Parts: sequence; C-alpha cells; structure tokens
Amino acid sequence: MTMKATSVQAVQTQRNRRGIEFRRKCAAVASSILIMFAIITPTTAGAAATTTLVMDSYVRADRATSNFGTSTRLSTDGRAYIWRNSLLRFSVQVPAGEHVVSAKLRAYSETSTTSTEFVDVFTTSGGWTERGVTWNNAPARGTWLGKTGGFASGSWVEWDVTKGVNPKGGEQNFKLESNARKWIGFKSRESSNSALRPRLVVTTAPDTVTSTEAAVVHGWGASVAGDEFNYSGAPDAAKWNVYNSAGHAGNGIRSPQQVTVNGSAMVMTGTPDGTTAGMGAKFANQKYGRWEVRAAGSGDNEYHLVSILWPDSENWPCDGEIDYAETTGDWNVIQFFHHYGCSNSQTTASKPLDVTQFHNYAVDWSPRGIVGYIDGLKWFEDTDPAHQPPGPMHQTLQLDWFPDSSANGAGEMRVDWVRVYAAG
Repeated sequence: MTMKATSVQAVQTQRNRRGIEFRRKCAAVASSILIMFAIITPTTAGAAATTTLVMDSYVRADRATSNFGTSTRLSTDGRAYIWRNSLLRFSVQVPAGEHVVSAKLRAYSETSTTSTEFVDVFTTSGGWTERGVTWNNAPARGTWLGKTGGFASGSWVEWDVTKGVNPKGGEQNFKLESNARKWIGFKSRESSNSALRPRLVVTTAPDTVTSTEAAVVHGWGASVAGDEFNYSGAPDAAKWNVYNSAGHAGNGIRSPQQVTVNGSAMVMTGTPDGTTAGMGAKFANQKYGRWEVRAAGSGDNEYHLVSILWPDSENWPCDGEIDYAETTGDWNVIQFFHHYGCSNSQTTASKPLDVTQFHNYAVDWSPRGIVGYIDGLKWFEDTDPAHQPPGPMHQTLQLDWFPDSSANGAGEMRVDWVRVYAAG
C-alpha cells in the first residue's frame, strides 16, 4: 500500500459538503468513545505436505569406486575400512500459504541394534545421483540432526529431521552414518514391497498471518473499552446513545429502528427516502488516545459512511472534529478530514480503497499530533500543535444521507467492532 501525502495547508473554507457539522448530531447527544482490543487467531498444525522419495543409495569405503544405486537395501556400517553410509533424496511439496512444522525420516530396518548402537542422520548436499554416487564422490555430511538406536529387526526406525528441512519444502538430502561395528540395513526405494520403502513424513501449518490491525502492528496493548457487537438486538444502551432526530443537515431522519446488532456486527441501514441511523459512544471520553474500528459500507452513493471523533463539549467547529474514515459519494475512495479552529480549517487525505470490503481504520491522537491508519499502515499525519483539539472527544458512527439529483437508493454501514486504547 502506498501512503498518500497529507495536505499540510489548512483549507480555509466552511465545508459545504457537510453543511454545518454541528447539525451532524442534531438533537442527538453523542456520548463517549468506544473501542476494542486486538485478536490474533493462533495457527495449528494439521495439513500434510506431499513427499516423494526421488532416489537413494549407499556407498562403502572398501569398494570406493562402486555404485550401489540399484540395491534393494540401504547399508550403514561403522567398522574401520568397511564404512558404509546411505544417502536419500526427497522432494517436498508444501501447500501454498503453509510451512513445515515437523519432518520425520522413517526407514524399515533389516537388522536389530543394541541401546549403544546408533544410526545418525545428517543433512548433505544434492551433488550426487543414484546411479553415479560412490564412496569417492559422495557428498560430505552436513548438519547433524539426531540419532536412533536400540531398534528391532523388522521395525520402522524414525529420526526427527525437522531442523534439516526447508520450511517451504523443495529438495531435501539426508545421509545416514553409524557408530556400530556391524552392518545395519534398511529397505530401499528399490524394495519390491513399496509399503516398506523409506519415507519422509512432513506436517505443515498455515503461515502466520500478518495482522492488519494498527493496535497489533504498533503494539498498543490491551483495549480500555470497546464493543465487539457479539450480541443480538439493539446496540447496548449502556454503551451507545442511538440518535432519534433529524438527519444530517436536515436531510431525512435518524431512527433507532435503522440500527441493529446481528450477533457479529452492528448494521445501519438507510432507506431510499433518507431514513437512516447514527450513534455515539457513552464511555471512555478522553483527551488523547487511540481508536480503531473495522467497518465496511455499500449501496447508493448518496449514503456516506462516517467514523468520527466528536468533541464532548459539542462546541463545533471551535473544538474540532476528526473524521478518520469517511466516504463522500464514492464507495471506492476513503477520506480523512481533520477539522480544527473556529474557522473550520482542515487537513485532509484521500485514498483509493474498496470500502465495500471490511478494513481496519484507526487514529492515534497524542500531544505529538494526529496519525491515521488503514489496515495498520499510516496514511495521514498532522503534527502541527496549533491543530490540536482542545478537549476530550468520543467516538460516533454514522450513515449520513446526502440526496442529489440522481435516483435515490438504499445504503448500509457494517461495523465488526470498535476499540479504544490508552494514549501512547
């Protein structure tokens, strides 16, 4: 996402697009702010990658130029001058968007070992071929991954090789060596019984999803207040003052019947004749803090989605207004309007965005200035001390109607949650 430069020059005009902003609230008395805390869903392992045994072989010191790529067994041996080491290559295909969390190399033994006789597994390079590798040209051992001993003949032997497997898969090469002073064999890729051939069992999990919440990305900590809208019916009366008044600038009406909570989101609906809704929070009234909402909207362009910090004093425009997410007749563009001073001067930002899809909109208001975020990325900033609101503010949510000469249609605003955080 490319951040659009913010206008740093005040717009010295009374913004006719909204008329007198105090009428935004009309008879409704908006109350405090409401906001929320960030949630990250943990990922769990569960999916299996596709693994293929591409080739295997063994090499022996006493026949240093011989190749054993067609053998039906793999051999390891720790006796001096008879050393035997085995090589295996797998191809691992990891599902898109996932990564390896566990990898186990398994081979079916043809020999038993005591508790002090081990077979070690190492990473190795891919510079070998099944029909060409010999003791003399075999790749050297790489990272030691583990050892297993004390196993019975006719059983599966397992090594944890997770740290030797690329999290995104690809070609994986392993080398087996032994300290045992005897021959230890395993079924190979050429075994007539395909069920007993070596295998690499890989488990994957979803990649960590990068959060798009500003609170998570910038470490704002736990929320101090909020509404997750995880109930049904009217908005919680202890948290919200739902407007019952004339609409913005006298257009249409704001009716409590046009806002409901459906168990997972707050939904405001606007009718073609301008019956719509708005509401203000009743708590967390404060000077400075951080607010974040997850919202989307759709419908007729005459309806504008608005998330606002409004002055508790109701003294508009002198005490300011921060519209940190607002549409103005186009559901493909989001706007930021920071109003300040009795002349209703403004700094602004505009960004192309599909507002019909849910996005996270946030504002960080501190003595250092006002910063706006979309999906965790900064897109607005005003650090001029002369532009600071003078007193506490609170959150409002509104679906405002701006009738024009086009045919009238319905509109909708949906909010998953609202969260407020302490000032940083």
